[in-house]
Amino acid sequence: MPDPACLLELDDVRRLYRLPRRRLLGPAPRRVAVDGVTLSLGAGETLGIVGESGSGKSTLGRLAVGLERPDSGTVRFAGADLWTTGRRGKRKLRQDAQMVFQDPYGSLDPRQKIARIVAEPLGLLRLTHTEAAERTIEALAEVGLGTEALDRYPHEFSGGQRQRIAIARALITRPALLVADEPVSALDVSVQAQVLNLLAELQRRHGLALLFISHDLAVVAHLADRIAVMQAGKLVEEGPREQVLSAPSHPYTRNLLAAVLPPDPARARARLGLVRRRPA
Repeated sequence: MPDPACLLELDDVRRLYRLPRRRLLGPAPRRVAVDGVTLSLGAGETLGIVGESGSGKSTLGRLAVGLERPDSGTVRFAGADLWTTGRRGKRKLRQDAQMVFQDPYGSLDPRQKIARIVAEPLGLLRLTHTEAAERTIEALAEVGLGTEALDRYPHEFSGGQRQRIAIARALITRPALLVADEPVSALDVSVQAQVLNLLAELQRRHGLALLFISHDLAVVAHLADRIAVMQAGKLVEEGPREQVLSAPSHPYTRNLLAAVLPPDPARARARLGLVRRRPA
C-alpha cells in the first residue's frame, strides 16, 4: 500500500538500456542503469543521491519525474503510479514535478528569449497573458534576476545566471517536487555556493521536496536531510545525513568520504596518524 506520508516512492525500480551491437548477427548487449532501487521522499524533505559517474543516479532522477519508464518496479507520485494514472494525472505530474539539468546552456533554447523560455511550462496552467507575464517576472525575481533579463537570449548570460534561469523555469509552476541533477557541476567554484544557497533558500521558502543528485558528497552534505549512495545501479547505503557521514556502513561510502578534501589537511593527517616526520 502507498505510504500517504510520502510524496515520491520508488519501489524495486529497474531500468536497462540496449547498447549497439558489437557483431552484425550477435545479440545487442544490455546495461542495467538502475537495479532494484527502493526509495521514498517526503514533502518538504531533501534527499541527496550521490555516486560516481555511471552509477545510475541521473537515470534515477529521470525515472522520478516520469521522463523515462522503468522496465520493472513502480514509481508513485502523491500515491499515484506515474504510468497508470491516465492523461489527467500525467498533466498534473508535469505541473507538480520539475527538473533542473546539469548543463544550463544545453537545457535552454538558444533561439528563444528568456521571457518565453521561463514562461513555457505555464501552458499547463492555462493562465491569461497578463497572469503568465506576472508569474514570469516573479519567478525571475526569486532567483535574483530582474525584468531586464526578459528580452535577452541565453548566450548573453554567464553559466551561473543561466542556471538561475533554469531554476526559475522549473519553479514557475510552483511544483511540490524539484529534481536537481548535478546543478552546480558545470559551474565555476565561485558560483557553486551561490546556486546551492539559492536552492536551499527556495526549498525552505516553498516547502519543496528536493531530490538533489551529485557525484560530490561534500555538496550533498550541504543540503540533504538524508543521503542515498548508489554504486553500479544499486542503492548501497541510505540514511540520515549525520549517520551516513559519521558512521558509514558500506566500504564504497567510506571511499567517497575519504575522497572529500578536508578544509585543514594537516589536521586530517594528524587525525589519521599520517603526520609527516621532520628530517633529523
